[in-house]
Formats: sequence, structure tokens, C-alpha cells
Amino acid sequence: MTKKHFGPKNLKCWSYWAKAGSGWEVGFTFQGKTLFVGNFIHHKEATQWYSMMNKEITTFSKKYTFGPKFPVAFFKKFIVSHLYATYYTHLDKVFTQYTRTYKKAQATNKYQYANLKKKWTPKEATPFYKAA
Repeated sequence: MTKKHFGPKNLKCWSYWAKAGSGWEVGFTFQGKTLFVGNFIHHKEATQWYSMMNKEITTFSKKYTFGPKFPVAFFKKFIVSHLYATYYTHLDKVFTQYTRTYKKAQATNKYQYANLKKKWTPKEATPFYKAA
């Protein structure tokens, strides 16, 4: 597990990155409560998001400063909504890459199937799924 502390020493504010089952979990805790959790299958994506999330938390805390009497509940909602917006933007980019890869693979397979189908005779063709 990797942790990074944010804020003054007395404020328990951490981002973490850890193995969770067969995947990875990246999260943010504030005063002992987990406010944000993102789950990933691939190690590379988890580390990308972890570094990106740490930068987002740093820039967020520089842009929006809070005093000692500021309502903590509002701060929690504010930072969580910001993190989730950034998280889903990151996922959109990652999914777009996967979509391109899968569409390319599917087009290649369809082309190969069309070429193989030319060599089959009608007697050899059998349906993949036969209704009972």
C-alpha cells in the first residue's frame, strides 16, 4: 500500500493506492473516512490515476483555500465531486483507447472470417447455436 499525506500534520487526509483482490484500489480518506474509491483491473491505469489524483488534490487545495471555521461537510462534498468528475474524465479517455483496440480486432476477425467462409462448402457450414 502506498499513501500520501495532504494538509497540516493534525489533519488526517490521505490518498492511497493498494492491491485489492486481482485488481487495484485508489482512494482518498479524510479524517478517517473514505470519501473516494476508484477500482482498476490494470496496474498501469491505477498508477496513472493515483498520480493524477494527487496532482488534482494539490491543485484543488491551492485553488480553494479553507479557514478553520469552514464547514467540513461542505469541503467533503466539494472535493469528492471534483475527484469524481476528474475520475470519470480519465476513464472516458481509457475506455476510448480500449474501444479503438477492440473495434480494430473485431474488423480484423470479420475480414478473416469472410476469407475463410469462401473456402467452406454449404454441407460443411453448421450454425454456432442451434435452437432446440
